[in-house]
Amino acid sequence: MINSQHFLFDISISVLAIAIIVHTVDEAWFGAEQKALSDWRTFIFNRALFLDNLPIFISVIGAALAGWQWGIVGGILPAIGVTHTLLDHLGLSWKTQKLRPGSWTGLLLLLPLSLGFYALSYTDRILTFHELLISSAIGLAISIWLLWMTKQELVKHP
Repeated sequence: MINSQHFLFDISISVLAIAIIVHTVDEAWFGAEQKALSDWRTFIFNRALFLDNLPIFISVIGAALAGWQWGIVGGILPAIGVTHTLLDHLGLSWKTQKLRPGSWTGLLLLLPLSLGFYALSYTDRILTFHELLISSAIGLAISIWLLWMTKQELVKHP
């Protein structure tokens, strides 16, 4: 249930969750489009892409809902927004000298919303320092795992 005392904080978690889902769709579906799928129905109704990303959608929505009660759980989402954008999109784009799918939504959507979330949680004193450290460490670990998965995919399909 939304906490009326921290309404903006709760809304920012929800907006960030939606932004992560939009970013995932941009990264997965439009990344697949760049691989030149011939039939648009295959592209739109790609069951494998949907099933691959379904755990991400469920996890993000679950973290947002839990974040309404426990700010430490909600703090994982902006940590992913910042670290995933920096590691996976900026870092790998720079390393491969090619813009990675999802980089624009990462830079223009995830990064500003995540930094705004941190500013809001600081001004409203919602997350304590240790909660911020714990949620940031979890978000960083998830982003490192995502980076590792992406690098494995790059090795298989350069």
